[in-house]
Amino acid sequence: MKAVSEGFKVVLTAEGATASDTLGATVAGFISALPDSYIKPLIARTYFRVKSRNGIAERAPYGLAKVEASLVAKGVVSRDEVAIASPYELDKVIGPNTRVLGIYVMDPLGLSFGSGIVYWILKLAGLPYRGIPFIARSFLEIFTNPAVKAHRSHMKIVVGGPATWQLTDTGYHRKLGVDVVYEGEFESLGPSVFSRLLRGEPLPPVVSAPPAKPEDIATILTPSNGGLVEVTRGCGRGCAFCTPALSGAIKSLPFEGHIDQEIRVNIGRGGMKDIDLHSDEFFRYGAKGIEPNPEKVIELTRKAYKLVKSYGDEHTISTNFTTAAVAAYKPKMVEEVAQYINEGGRRTFIEMGIETGSPRLLRKLMPGKALPYTPEQYPEVVEQAIGILNDNGWVVVGTMILNLPGETEDDVVYDLELLDRIKKLRVITFPLPFIPMGALRHTYFTILNKMLLDPVRGRFILEALSKAFSEAAADMDMAVEKMENPLAKIIIGRLGKTLASMLVKRYEEAMRELASRRLKVPEVSESYTTLRTAVY
Repeated sequence: MKAVSEGFKVVLTAEGATASDTLGATVAGFISALPDSYIKPLIARTYFRVKSRNGIAERAPYGLAKVEASLVAKGVVSRDEVAIASPYELDKVIGPNTRVLGIYVMDPLGLSFGSGIVYWILKLAGLPYRGIPFIARSFLEIFTNPAVKAHRSHMKIVVGGPATWQLTDTGYHRKLGVDVVYEGEFESLGPSVFSRLLRGEPLPPVVSAPPAKPEDIATILTPSNGGLVEVTRGCGRGCAFCTPALSGAIKSLPFEGHIDQEIRVNIGRGGMKDIDLHSDEFFRYGAKGIEPNPEKVIELTRKAYKLVKSYGDEHTISTNFTTAAVAAYKPKMVEEVAQYINEGGRRTFIEMGIETGSPRLLRKLMPGKALPYTPEQYPEVVEQAIGILNDNGWVVVGTMILNLPGETEDDVVYDLELLDRIKKLRVITFPLPFIPMGALRHTYFTILNKMLLDPVRGRFILEALSKAFSEAAADMDMAVEKMENPLAKIIIGRLGKTLASMLVKRYEEAMRELASRRLKVPEVSESYTTLRTAVY
C-alpha cells in the first residue's frame, strides 16, 4: 500500500451524509435533508460518522463500492492504488500521487424529493427553515477541504451518482470546477473514463453512459452501508420520471458467484448483522418481463437466508423495494418470502412507489406501473397490496408524487381518495414534490410554497404527512433497530417518537387552519431560495 504522504492514485468519497451509515441504521439518514442550521458540526460528526482506518472507510455507500470494484476488476488500478475515503479525513489519502478524485452524490444541491419533503415537513409544522439542506452543505465542503485545494493542480475531479443532474442542469459543475460529470451506470463507460483521466487524455465535461451489461457488474470489495447487496437492476415499467427506468428491462444478478460473494463481504469483513437484498422491484427477481417468476424469487430468498444463518442465528435478511401490482398479483409468493425475511413475527420496512391515484396520470406518465392490472384498477390494487404486505410483517413506506406534469385538481382528488382507502393500513405515506428526473428532465420544478398554499394540494400534503408521522411514531423502534450503539438507539428512538407525535399535532392544527383558509406559510430562507431558483 502506498505511503500515506504520497496519497492513493484514485480516491473515492461522498457527501458526509451519504458516506455515513448513520450509526448503523441507514434509514436514519433521512435527517440529512434538514437545513444545516439544525445540524451543528459536533452533531454532524457524531450522527453522520464514517467508520474508518487511516482515512479509509470500513464501509461505503453501495454505489461507491461498485465503482471501486469495477475499476479493480477492469485493471484500471490495482487494489492498493484506490481508496474509498472518509470525507472527514481526505488529508490522509490525498497526496502528490493522487490523480483522480471521484465524488458520489445523492443530493448535492438539496433539490431532491427528500429535501423537498423536509421543507414541507418543517413549514407546515411552523418550524423555521434557515440555510440549505445539510446533505448539500456536506457536498460543498469537499471542494473546500484543505487536502483537495492543496492538490487540485494535479488531480481531476469526477462526480457521479443518481443526482448528477442537479449539477449539470444548474451549471454548478462549472462553478465548482468539476472536470467530468459522469451520468449513468458506471460499469459501461466508467472504467474507460478513469483510464483516460489517468493517462492525461481530454474528456468532455459531461459523459452520458448507457446501461451496463450484467456480466460487467463486478462484486464489491468494500462492505456496503446497511449491508446492501444488489440483486436486480432496472425494472422496465417505464415511469417517465424515474431514474431506474433508464436502466431498461429488469436485470437479475446470479446468486452463485455474485450475490453470495457480496453477502460474505458484508458479513465477514463488514460485520453486518442484516443483509438488505436491494432491488428496484424485489418480487420480480428472475423475471423476463412484467410477469414475475415466483420460483426464482423464493429460491433467491431461501439461498440468501441459508447463507446468512450460517454465520449465526442473529443474522437476518431484508429487502427494500416493491410495486403494488406484483404484491397484489402474487400474494402467495409474498407470503412464502415473508417466512424467511419476517420469520418469528419480525417486522421490517419495505418501500413502494405508489406515485398517484389518478388513472389518467398513470396512463400518461407510467404506463407499466399497474400491469398486469389497468390504471382504473390501480387504487384497489394499492389497497390490496399494502394489506397483503402488512399481513406478512411489512410496514410499507409509500410515496406519492404531487404536481406531476399535466396534473389537475381532479388528479389530486384521486390522490386524496386513495389516501382515504389506505388510512387504516400500516403505511407511512410520504408526499413528494415532483422532481424533473428520468425522461422528464429539463421540465419545470415544483414550487414548494405554491403547493402548500393551494387548497386541494395543501390538504393532500397535510393529510399524507399526518398519516406518515402517526405511523412513524408507532414504528420508531423499527427505524432505530439496526443502530449499533445501544445508548444511541434508546435516545434517538425516544427523541424520534416525541418529534413524530409533535408533528402530528401540528399538522392536525394546520388542517383546521387550512379548512378555514387561515394557513400562512413563512418565507423560505434567502440562501435556500437562491439555490432552488437556479433551476426554476
